[in-house]
Amino acid sequence: MPPKLSLVIPTYNEAQNIAGLCQKIIQTLEKINFDFELIIVDDNSPDKTWKIAEDLVGRDLRIKAIRRMSERGLGSAVVSGWDNAGGELLGVIDGDLQHPPEILENLLQIIDREKADIAIASRYLPGGGFVKRTPWQGLRSRGAILLGSIFIPKILSTIKDPMSGFFILRKEVVAGKKLKPMGYKILLEVLAVGNYKKVVEFPYVFAQRKAGRTKADWREYLVSLLYLVKLRANKK
Repeated sequence: MPPKLSLVIPTYNEAQNIAGLCQKIIQTLEKINFDFELIIVDDNSPDKTWKIAEDLVGRDLRIKAIRRMSERGLGSAVVSGWDNAGGELLGVIDGDLQHPPEILENLLQIIDREKADIAIASRYLPGGGFVKRTPWQGLRSRGAILLGSIFIPKILSTIKDPMSGFFILRKEVVAGKKLKPMGYKILLEVLAVGNYKKVVEFPYVFAQRKAGRTKADWREYLVSLLYLVKLRANKK
């Protein structure tokens, strides 16, 4: 039997984006006839993203909605979604339409045909990139990757985009692992503690946000820096 994909969409104030994103994801996965469920995990958004998610559940049984009343954080939201997943494959995609849903087909092909344990959508391979970014955004992103290579070099030496928030993995990669991500980059912890042999990246172009505001401010990057220190300490 073909595997099922449980794709988590962590959200906070994405009321203007979530319905359109779900529609694009469903169209992409139906086109390739892939079994799936979408798990929207919302941190009690003031703009009532959770209400829209609940409405979507009523229209399509393949959509689940989790409203977290006290917990906060993109990384922990992903873990919460995975804890409620029924698929053999686990994935994550941002709720802001900056990750192109059509790339899901390529990531799933990598898992199937190349027998990869983790398939990562990468901004830093030939063919990948950004539609538009400020110099500060570029410095911030590259700086985070550089810090990762310093703190956990063995893990990140061959991975171009370890800060990606768009990836799919086999469930056994994190089976039995107590993931406790800090900040918003859960892929770092998966790479640090997961059970895997083969990781393959696929290029994509990071789109501009059309609605809402980014949640990746300097505080989140500081938390991610502290997280890298924690990972380094745990590897010793």
